[in-house]
Amino acid sequence: MSNRILMVAYACGPESTGEHWLGWGWAREAARLGHVHLITTPKYQDSVSAHAKELDMTCDFIAPEGPEGWGRKLSWQKRVYQQAQRLHALHPFQLTHQTTFHTFRVPFLCASLGIPSVWGPIAGGESVPPNFYSVLGKARWGELLRAWTNRFCLQLRTVRQSLNQATKIYVSNRTTLQFLPNRVHPKCEVVPPNALEGPLPPWPGPSSKRQSQQPFRLLYVGNCVATRALPLVFSALKMSPSGTVHLKIVGGGPALPEWKKEVTRMGLSHAVEILGPQPKDSLGHFYQEADLFVFPALRDSGGSALLEAMARGLPVLCFAWGGPGEMVDSQTGMIIPLDHPHATIREIADAIKKLRHDPGFGTAMAQRARERIQHRFSWSFKASLLKNTYSLLMSPS
Repeated sequence: MSNRILMVAYACGPESTGEHWLGWGWAREAARLGHVHLITTPKYQDSVSAHAKELDMTCDFIAPEGPEGWGRKLSWQKRVYQQAQRLHALHPFQLTHQTTFHTFRVPFLCASLGIPSVWGPIAGGESVPPNFYSVLGKARWGELLRAWTNRFCLQLRTVRQSLNQATKIYVSNRTTLQFLPNRVHPKCEVVPPNALEGPLPPWPGPSSKRQSQQPFRLLYVGNCVATRALPLVFSALKMSPSGTVHLKIVGGGPALPEWKKEVTRMGLSHAVEILGPQPKDSLGHFYQEADLFVFPALRDSGGSALLEAMARGLPVLCFAWGGPGEMVDSQTGMIIPLDHPHATIREIADAIKKLRHDPGFGTAMAQRARERIQHRFSWSFKASLLKNTYSLLMSPS
């Protein structure tokens, strides 16, 4: 008889993006290992139902109730747990796994069913390093509140119980792992949540697209929020000879007005081009023409745009912190430490200079990055991880 697996995924959508797409991906891979009973919301019910039928997956759709916020999510979790108890009493499960919410702040109540349980990947322990709050401007107050909220949530009884009762915890990055209590570290495994579907995009290999007289072209694609600290890159550009480096910023968000003011104040209007949101089908062009992808995130649990750049054979620069710090290492990207803003700006400037003067170094790095993500960030890798974890937890003792 096939093992019965209860999967809880608040965000779940086969044809959606982001956390919803990842939630479905975990359910799909689990369905290859046993009979999955999925509990999710009705947001993408038609799509989930159609794809679940192909996998012989059973689904329950429970609608969230009440106003938006943490209380709404906790209320949903309680109703899921009540349904799980009824289902487990009728036809026992051998394992339960909560994939989304992608945060420790919303507890894993089904870990209390008394069967092996997997929680995650969970994130949420990331915060802006204290030395870098000055980079955020007015947004620093929201980040300080978030850091306080994280510490508060970690003390909640339901969160503590979930951490204690979960048999296995997938943690999105080492920054969150360090935030969690030491007592749970032995059952944690760092599992970055990001994944690419299908084969990597074609890459022609070393490019001669940049002529010697052209500027070295940087690219940022993503949400334009204060924690994506582009002003650090602006300051690094000031350290490069005029006309040698050009940055394009693609995306929208609340930080754009301040970034535009900063560009003007620093006299970088000639070197920084802020394009705003662009159609998704045009993004490939921006990746293709760039020489370096910059992703200066001070707080991020993942970084899908970073993964996309690596897949396309574009050298990348990011910080050794949070999700990006798991995706990139010193062999596959320019990974910058976060010690102090002045030192970090110098490191960014030096990295740009290195790549500008040695394009072969960037090409070799990009090739290694493609190899890394093809292995570590494919769904086949995650499927193998699930198989090993589930087999270990459900095997007779």
